[in-house]
Amino acid sequence: MKTSKFILVSILSIFLYSLGTVEAQAQIINKKSLLKDLNDTEGMVLDDKQKKEYKSINNSTANSLLDLEKKNLPKADRDKEVDRIFDKRDKDVEGLFGIDSKIEDTRKTYRKKTRGLRLKIKAAKLVL
Repeated sequence: MKTSKFILVSILSIFLYSLGTVEAQAQIINKKSLLKDLNDTEGMVLDDKQKKEYKSINNSTANSLLDLEKKNLPKADRDKEVDRIFDKRDKDVEGLFGIDSKIEDTRKTYRKKTRGLRLKIKAAKLVL
């Protein structure tokens, strides 16, 4: 009897914890924190010119995402637009990186960060 109660309490605890985790992901992101996330170059090797262009691309991306938020689209349409904005960013950043094989680690780091950031943006509410 105690074992079944323990299992039931454990399952209920896990369920409630997962609800809290999902709810916590639906957070509010302001432009400053968005730009901080977009401009994070940790693990990426960029020269000064590339960093300047990277920040410019990210500023444009942030503005597009904030403009999107003003439209109050349904979630499915909003997610498609977020993907479209990030696809444009990916294309611009790939142009920045060029075809140099020496920068492959930077490409991999960028893609990994972008994947996580896309999910974060889709789950968040953006504010000015």
